[in-house]
Amino acid sequence: MTEDQERRAADAAMLPIVASLGPAGVLGAHWLPDRAGTPVVWIRTATEAGRVAVESYAWVRPQVQVILARLGLPPDKVLALRLEVTSAEAEDRLFEE
Repeated sequence: MTEDQERRAADAAMLPIVASLGPAGVLGAHWLPDRAGTPVVWIRTATEAGRVAVESYAWVRPQVQVILARLGLPPDKVLALRLEVTSAEAEDRLFEE
């Protein structure tokens, strides 16, 4: 699988990831490869409390991995996935004085 195909597979997975994690408070998702090319999926909640809750759910990472695998990301990339969780509340505080 080429790098472009991997990127398209990861991009295509973001909407289903948000849809499946929406009931847990996830509002959005995006991905960026790290320096080694391993996908890092960032999911976003509204509040810091929501972020802490999502981080505590043991099923979130496997759920994201299943969606990535179903949409064609190679198994080695799926298994190496790093998941990061952020919140709109924390992002808003970055710009406070």
